[in-house]
Amino acid sequence: MSMQNELNQIVKETIAPLFKENGFKKKGKNFAKIFPDFAWTVNIQSSKWNTKNEVEFLFNTGIYCDKVYTTLSEMKSPIFPLELYSMLRLRISDIKNIRENWYKISDNTDIEEIKKQVESDIVNVIIPYFEQYKTVEDIINFIEIMEEQGEWECPHHLTLLYHYYGYPEKAQKRMKEVYLTSKFDTQKEYIKELSTKIGINVN
Repeated sequence: MSMQNELNQIVKETIAPLFKENGFKKKGKNFAKIFPDFAWTVNIQSSKWNTKNEVEFLFNTGIYCDKVYTTLSEMKSPIFPLELYSMLRLRISDIKNIRENWYKISDNTDIEEIKKQVESDIVNVIIPYFEQYKTVEDIINFIEIMEEQGEWECPHHLTLLYHYYGYPEKAQKRMKEVYLTSKFDTQKEYIKELSTKIGINVN
């Protein structure tokens, strides 16, 4: 059996059932647990260096919010929320706070050991991580903390969450601050367009 087939079997027999048990839907190698205002998303990423005889893969996670995605991307809502379209995108190694580690499958691999490792990471790492985000407020609180620590790149996620989920004054104040502190004219133009789109005046 090629190693890619081994991976497909692990997805089918171990990974998919575990996510399904926890309320996730599946599309290809993507999983999503969908709530009214957001979704927990997982993607199984295969290494671009994979060969017939050696396959590496890992888990990427994200928090998808349709209103944030469609506003920023100007795209329609996807049929299935993907990790690629999410905020809070973290690899499992980020969650575990370790160096990036890929699960490896080769001729020498003990497949049962890999299954145990994957099962443990889903049950003991990924699901408990997602459990922190049961409401939009949980997501907002986390991003606020990340921003304070200087670890959040997109300034508009928080503004849009404030705007769409009941904090209009905070959204207005924040949009103005981001506008005034932007160094480049292109950024200022974009912020003006975005603020007009959601009905906020930055002038």
